[in-house]
Amino acid sequence: MGKSRDTLVSIHEEARRERLLDMEERVGRYRLACFGILALALVAGGGIGYGYWWIALLAAGLAGFAIADRFMRNSAQPALWVAGAWAALPVLLAAAVLVTDGVDSPVLVWFALPAVTLGFRFDVRGMVVGTAFVLAMFVAAAVLPDPQAAWEQRQHLIAIAALIVSTVILSGALVESDRTHRRRSTLDPLTGLFNRNALEQRLGELDGQPCSPAEGLSHAFLLCDLDHFKRVNDRFGHAAGDAVLQDVAYTMRAALRAGDSIYRVGGEEILVMLPGTGHGGAVEIAERLRQEVCERRPVGVEVSLSIGVAVAEPGPVDCDDLLARADAALYAAKAGGRNVVYVDACEPGRVLVSG
Repeated sequence: MGKSRDTLVSIHEEARRERLLDMEERVGRYRLACFGILALALVAGGGIGYGYWWIALLAAGLAGFAIADRFMRNSAQPALWVAGAWAALPVLLAAAVLVTDGVDSPVLVWFALPAVTLGFRFDVRGMVVGTAFVLAMFVAAAVLPDPQAAWEQRQHLIAIAALIVSTVILSGALVESDRTHRRRSTLDPLTGLFNRNALEQRLGELDGQPCSPAEGLSHAFLLCDLDHFKRVNDRFGHAAGDAVLQDVAYTMRAALRAGDSIYRVGGEEILVMLPGTGHGGAVEIAERLRQEVCERRPVGVEVSLSIGVAVAEPGPVDCDDLLARADAALYAAKAGGRNVVYVDACEPGRVLVSG
């Protein structure tokens, strides 16, 4: 139970982490080639005349990403390492502009490079902040040292700034298209329920949405777990265990309302989302699910269901908090005898036991 519990509590953050690491690995394969092309471009364009400072700056940028790659995989927050290495690149580009003719530097257009990677590394807010940071470094390098020369070259600088912003927009659209394509496979092949990819998508949509029970804007999570399911596999075999999971999934799905959604989050754990449902309705549905499964006896095997219930508090929905509270309630249900429904066990005084 402990391992599954830890996985569910962190499912939202873990999905973001896996996506970030995956994209960093893909890009890392080509980063060295890109830096080499930039160096060759400077040499071919007469860059030797600027001295060799630009070589040190390119090397520093490459080293920053190498350090981030080294530490981010074992870090609890790899996004901080990625953000740090990424933020260093516009700073180094600004320095490169200053040592290669300032407003006339051929390096100015390279500010589009950190912009093109914003979409796959960060969410919308991160893209906005990152774009502002790139533009700030661009202005600091091209305008502030010689405002008069910058004014004379304003058409050139405006064109480059427009390129930076357009690159962010287009790259963000392409990344979103790729993410949508990956999410198409959203069904668990065994049970036909939505899988963790679908859950991650739904959590992203729900997070931050308004919750006001007085206006009918409520949200409830039911985290369900088949009791002693390992014994079913050990006694009857995995084929029978799979058949039990399929039958339980069908039973639960049939007992839910239109608009409710149900996800297999791992093993024998199932998460049910109940939109527009308050405390009383969530308890009623949870108890109905528990009874339906208990009475079903799928493929002749007696099984029972423990359920943890969490209901969103008024204000913006915090999916991580809802998952944690539903998980704590399920843990309490398991510890309290199983085949029961516990509600919001992490808040004393609001625990309800049924069964």
